Amino acid sequence: MATTPMRSMIDHSRTSTMIEAQAYAKINLTLGVRGKRPDGYHEIESVVIGIGLHDTVRCQRNDGAGVTVTCSDPTIPSSENLALLAVNLLARRVNSHPHVQIELQKTIPIGGGLGGGSSDAATVLQLCNRLWNVGLEGKALAELGASIGSDVPLFFSLPVAVVTGRGEHVESATLRWTGWVLLVFAEQVVPTPEVYAAFRETDISDRRSSVNSDVLHASTAETLSSMLYNDLESAVIRVAPEVGRLRQQLDGLGMGCWRISGAGSTLFRLFDEQQTAVEAAQRVAQQTGKQTAVVAAPVHTGQN
Repeated sequence: MATTPMRSMIDHSRTSTMIEAQAYAKINLTLGVRGKRPDGYHEIESVVIGIGLHDTVRCQRNDGAGVTVTCSDPTIPSSENLALLAVNLLARRVNSHPHVQIELQKTIPIGGGLGGGSSDAATVLQLCNRLWNVGLEGKALAELGASIGSDVPLFFSLPVAVVTGRGEHVESATLRWTGWVLLVFAEQVVPTPEVYAAFRETDISDRRSSVNSDVLHASTAETLSSMLYNDLESAVIRVAPEVGRLRQQLDGLGMGCWRISGAGSTLFRLFDEQQTAVEAAQRVAQQTGKQTAVVAAPVHTGQN
């Protein structure tokens, strides 16, 4: 699945510049959770990849009208929209009074563990950086993003990244495998704070210290899938039992390993061939009644 490059468009009827970009989702191939930090966050270690599912973000000058945000999903309160936090944060950084209209066309489900809100925020930072001719580099924008949410910085380092700390330490990496991801949506919002509150030390996986390195070097979906882990899965199921019931259904189909992405409600499985993934998606939809999507991976998010 090819990515769509960011593009600038001139609306001659309003003599205003509009910039549009796709904000791609992510999945956690691995997610290890360690002890709680003094600041209340947990230490994590995760291999993360960008995937082809995306929101669309548009930013346009809005002379004299301040900041307005419109979103295709009315369930997201404006006060909690990370895109709004992002534009205001960048404005304070450059000591500017922003005049911009932001439009979010949502496809990435909320609370699905796919980082949609964080990806939107990262995209808005980049778009407004261009729209206002601020000239900040990706590293500076990622540092700004860290104050919005722990996941925001990683979207400046995908398609593949290794994340540590509370999520603010991100290093780009290379994944040998390329292929397709089948996403199955439990259609339930899972609040991340509740998942971490439900996490127990006994949830930590028994794994080799070299597993993340081995993940990056795996070349087939079968080999890669055998090494995936997520220490938050049990906590997710405690908070959202429906996710656990859905995984039991999926396991009963005999397709192999299903994982939960991050602290959310989306389950995924890896495939080497698109057609095989599409056929599996059709079977899953028929057997579970849940919405599915087949997307390419890893996909460059376009943030850096």
